[in-house]
Amino acid sequence: MATITFEGYMGAGPGWADLGANTLVFSGSLTDLTAAITVGQFQDGTHAGNGDPGTDQCGANHMNNVKYTSGSQMSVNGAAAEDITDANLATTECSLRVHFNHTSSVAVSGARLYCYDGSVVTNEGVGVDMYVFERGRTEVAWTLLNDDSGNIGGDNAGDYKSLADSGAATDHYWYLAISVSPESVGAKASVDLGVALTYS
Repeated sequence: MATITFEGYMGAGPGWADLGANTLVFSGSLTDLTAAITVGQFQDGTHAGNGDPGTDQCGANHMNNVKYTSGSQMSVNGAAAEDITDANLATTECSLRVHFNHTSSVAVSGARLYCYDGSVVTNEGVGVDMYVFERGRTEVAWTLLNDDSGNIGGDNAGDYKSLADSGAATDHYWYLAISVSPESVGAKASVDLGVALTYS
């Protein structure tokens, strides 16, 4: 049996926790998941909510926020901008961890992350720009994952983010920074993340 889960880092006590039925919420505040993000700006908070956005499910510690400040820089939890590199972004500072588990030891190839509208995997997420960075690949820049007005996004070649291959194991992990900017005023509920991969 194989499973893919999205996990958030909830502090040293619980560590990485399965978001389960919760929603990954981007907001304009480190502590308030209902705070709006200014159009054209990037989020100041990343949270687990039980709806769109619902109420905060982060517990004692809010999830980490990694904000896009330029193509090669980030701000972690409101700190000053710095280069987005493996050296500057710890695994426990990432926005999200993707966890693939298989009951047998398998190798993973062709893994990819995409942003879509929640209904049709080839459609881009509605009303947002989204950038992603995968820690552990010695990258030094963000990758554009979704741009609704530019018709970029979905599980389409050239739009998704290819993730690192992973050797034989029962558990496979990818650590990601994600940053979002609204293109217009209003809630953006038609935005989801998906993962696809091949294992053998």
